[in-house]
Amino acid sequence: MTLIVDADHLGPNEVSWMKRIDSTDLKSLDTLHVRRLIVVAPHPDDEVLGVGGLIQRALSDHVLVEIVAVTNGEASHPSSEVAATLDLPAIRARESRVALQRLGWDQPVITQLHLPDGQVSDHREELNDALASILLPDDLCVAPWSRDGHPDHDVCGDAAVAASRAVGAKSLSYMIWSWHWADPDGSDIPWQRCRRLDLDRRQRARKRWATAAFRSQLRPLGDRPSDAPILPEPLLRRFWRPYEVLVDNASAIS
Repeated sequence: MTLIVDADHLGPNEVSWMKRIDSTDLKSLDTLHVRRLIVVAPHPDDEVLGVGGLIQRALSDHVLVEIVAVTNGEASHPSSEVAATLDLPAIRARESRVALQRLGWDQPVITQLHLPDGQVSDHREELNDALASILLPDDLCVAPWSRDGHPDHDVCGDAAVAASRAVGAKSLSYMIWSWHWADPDGSDIPWQRCRRLDLDRRQRARKRWATAAFRSQLRPLGDRPSDAPILPEPLLRRFWRPYEVLVDNASAIS
């Protein structure tokens, strides 16, 4: 079954999620006792939507940060004739850099793998090799949850956890599409392993400003349905919360 997420298919409403999260006693994620934060982003924008607050926390704690951009996001509008006339890889890479700068990171460190958007699972070995060459024992690797619901996200999440365990690095998972298919009151989300990172007003404002940099995903490319925004505003509310929720993968937090 194909996961459809747009303005008309948002899944559970945000009030339901907020009630569940606020009523669940999630362990707080505070100071990061790591040398580097490695953020695996299947597509340009996942790093900011998923952990824009965590990136700010790392920067304020003087933790080195590196983004692993797995794809260039060239397949965001697969049926759009307008998109076919644009250099989406260059546009999306530029948007990602601007967004990260808006988080307060003057010179973002981004390693681009250039794997094909939508086909990362066919290049798992390349992904494994790349992560193995980047990760070190004192790192915290943050990637999408391996059950997030998008094939690129799922394989990136699985590969990141495996690579982290292989080198002895810590790992956390963030959720993007899970907020649209999972049941807040059910057992879809592993709440017992979830951690909460509270964001102050400045961090929230910076994250919201950063998301506005992804113009190719926020605005229609043209007049046809295939040109519709990938990130309509109702969807973005999932990522404008006063906290971020991450899944702890086997003792990720000291």
